[in-house]
Amino acid sequence: MINWQSLFFNSFWIVGLALLLAAFSYHYWVAQTTQLSLKEQLNTQPFQQLFWLSFVLVGIGLVGTSTTWWESGIWLLFTLWSVVSSVQLWRQKRPL
Repeated sequence: MINWQSLFFNSFWIVGLALLLAAFSYHYWVAQTTQLSLKEQLNTQPFQQLFWLSFVLVGIGLVGTSTTWWESGIWLLFTLWSVVSSVQLWRQKRPL
């Protein structure tokens, strides 16, 4: 029988890691085609937004799949930290 709750929460961390890999891969390619260094490219706001969003998704998945209360608590703190960082980044003024 399929455990739907496990499938639901595992999909969050899988999508989060896939998003992080895709963002890193794309920005690595952009750094190679432009004259920016990889460090400069990874410090741009578009990458940082995807970075924190992916960690929010990973955190949701890990909170949902945790088996002990203290493990859930640690992942919940990590997820909340990621949410706060993501919201702060989205609220920053973007250059035109």
